[in-house]
Amino acid sequence: MKLETVKSFILIVLIGISIILSYTLWSYQPNSNQTIGGEIADNEMNAGGRDDLKKRELIKPSDIIFHMEQDHYGFSDARDRDSLFAEMQNWIISDFEMYSDVSVSIERSPQAIELIFPEEIPLEVLDSIFTFSLNDDDMEPSGSMERVMISFIADSKSLQLEFISPEMDQLAVALVNDAKTYEYMVEKIADLQKSELTEYLVINEDINPVYFPAGKMDLQKYSITPTEINPSLFVNILFTNPSVVRETRSQTIGQTYFTDNRQMNVYQDGMRMEYISHVTPTTDGFNRISEEGLLDQSIANINSHSGWTQAERLNQEYRLEEIDSDSNKVSFQMYYHGYPVFNNLGLDTIEQVWGVNQNNLQLIEYNRPLFKFDNQFFPRTVDDFQSGEFILSYLESNEDISMEDIQDVTIGYELKYQRDDEASEYIEMVPAWYKKENNIWQKLYITDEKIPRGGN
Repeated sequence: MKLETVKSFILIVLIGISIILSYTLWSYQPNSNQTIGGEIADNEMNAGGRDDLKKRELIKPSDIIFHMEQDHYGFSDARDRDSLFAEMQNWIISDFEMYSDVSVSIERSPQAIELIFPEEIPLEVLDSIFTFSLNDDDMEPSGSMERVMISFIADSKSLQLEFISPEMDQLAVALVNDAKTYEYMVEKIADLQKSELTEYLVINEDINPVYFPAGKMDLQKYSITPTEINPSLFVNILFTNPSVVRETRSQTIGQTYFTDNRQMNVYQDGMRMEYISHVTPTTDGFNRISEEGLLDQSIANINSHSGWTQAERLNQEYRLEEIDSDSNKVSFQMYYHGYPVFNNLGLDTIEQVWGVNQNNLQLIEYNRPLFKFDNQFFPRTVDDFQSGEFILSYLESNEDISMEDIQDVTIGYELKYQRDDEASEYIEMVPAWYKKENNIWQKLYITDEKIPRGGN
């Protein structure tokens, strides 16, 4: 074969290969299901939870206290407290009035009911939590409240509601003018020997009263199997363009998904995530967000991707725990059987931080669990759970504790994540006592040397 013929044949082959490659490139359509770390992220914007929660479902009191002059009572079962509050939310409230003069004297009945919330609640959201009459549609409340005191007005068979701020620097009052509601609550507070109510102890009564149950509570600990949420779902939710997201994996650090200005870390064997946007918020006068605006934005955002991964059938849910307008942070605490859940690794809260960039609200941080409760099994009664009297004696006798600094005392569930191997993981929910100081919850560790004599 002549050399020219060979060259011509080779040239024809190369031209053919070039045409095939060009056609392949021209006809290629990027797959919308991006592969991240060997897994398919299908662009689904759904974390598998609820997408319809409202403020009235997320804002609930941490306690409802029945006052009988010097004695105080609360619910033996926290779920009964939640049921009563759900009834209260349907009361028709009227005659709402704000008083600019806080020296105005509001008379209270000797018997009263107090609602205590875990966080200051903006008065602007009252009509989202409670039901107001049409005549109060034009009310313009301002400020915040942390407690609601309900008094009995016998003459008119009505209930008086005081919305009390933490600093006692403002006053708002309203009425429930319904005789049936009045009689129902009178009957409830008159029979305090019912099994659903138990006596409560109180500390700091004159400055910032803190109530907690007396006696021994009948509590159980539970084992729960979790279902993990694929973190690639949140890659789709939190990153504008998932196709450019890069991933690294480390046995010590965990998984990291990142772009030039956003990063999402996955910790605790895939059970928790932390997201941060490195876009710097503007520092002009528009950077501060109102508490109501923060709350609305956070709830809407989590609803938008079905992020309320709670299991109502297992009595597990999330509730508002904190609104901090100084840092633009909103936190929602996990609750189980009506009690708050605590975990020092961050498996107990959904937390968001917002900023303003070019006059638009932008999510700066988002930290949350990456699991859902699946099945509950092996409930076991806790026989050695300390009584309220024991806890009171412990607090008073402990030199390291200043009683005046205690903001709250409660029973909660400690969430313990257990992983025996890759095929066996479960969660233990163990009841424990907690105290709150400097806005921080701490478990009460009862050591032998600090046990008060005669305590149980």
